[in-house]
Amino acid sequence: MQCPACTHSLMIVEFNRIEIDLCPACGGCWLDEDEIGLIVSGDFQLPAGLNLKSRSAAGRRCPHCRLRLRTGPLPATRVRVDACPMRHGLWLDAGELRAVAEADAGTDATLALAHHLADVVSSTRATPTPEPGG
Repeated sequence: MQCPACTHSLMIVEFNRIEIDLCPACGGCWLDEDEIGLIVSGDFQLPAGLNLKSRSAAGRRCPHCRLRLRTGPLPATRVRVDACPMRHGLWLDAGELRAVAEADAGTDATLALAHHLADVVSSTRATPTPEPGG
């Protein structure tokens, strides 16, 4: 899949048996519909009040269906996320998962995941890219 923000290839990072699609270039992450609830509330159900059919259209596209993502607030936070209107999931820019955790909208696992993804992005950026032919 491609990053909705910068079009780089997303990489899969596993955390507590959840596979998160992470962009090593911009640090954003894609959460599939069932992953959102598990991370935010510890349950596979979508949190109450989370409307993935948010109001305004964003310029970004869903990595699954390519429809334009919708932008709207994640309940109990000031974080505006990009959500697929077909309920495939949502996109969080770098730092937004941490903001969700710090707004008490998430669990301890939310903050742990935010730190883990930040560490993965940092280590990916610190790894030099081999020279072609070298």
